[in-house]
Amino acid sequence: MLTAKYLDTGETIDITKLENPRTQIDKSRLGCKFCSGKMSIRQGLLRARHFYHLSACTSDFARHPESAEHNIGKELIAKHVKEFWKEYSEVNIDYEYPISEIKRIADIAMIFPSGWIVVHEIQLASITNEQLQKRTEDYNSIGIDTFWWLGKSAKTPENQKWCIEKYGYSLSLDYEILQARAKDLYIGTG
Repeated sequence: MLTAKYLDTGETIDITKLENPRTQIDKSRLGCKFCSGKMSIRQGLLRARHFYHLSACTSDFARHPESAEHNIGKELIAKHVKEFWKEYSEVNIDYEYPISEIKRIADIAMIFPSGWIVVHEIQLASITNEQLQKRTEDYNSIGIDTFWWLGKSAKTPENQKWCIEKYGYSLSLDYEILQARAKDLYIGTG
């Protein structure tokens, strides 16, 4: 996870905004923003910096384990979208955004000053286009627009076709680039 919270204040902590999380975060106050379970920080020579649970998450939100490549994809997409699409220049970016109405956690929520929310979902694991459709319908049912970024096992001809039929285009992530970028950013950060 890229985000956690301080249990005593509820303040959200975004690990992507910190130079050295181990020295900047009080781990004794750290918890999951979904279940309030105790969390800690992983950061080192072979691990991408992220928060992890000290015991299993008890939240009832739908979620799946995320790889280092998934997390770096979130960072890169958020930066790219905000930098290159002027419509997004004023959005507030929220990683791992909980949406209680549908019990889902969005990878990236881009919240416009008007309150409009656009979700960007990264999918690297295998998924069917029926599952993509269901998740998209869940978001749409509460007025949230969704973009899918497909990579690795999710970037199948069927899923790309579904995206093109649904949106008019298919957004892709190059898994090898994500792996290389994750190594560049995280290897040797101590």
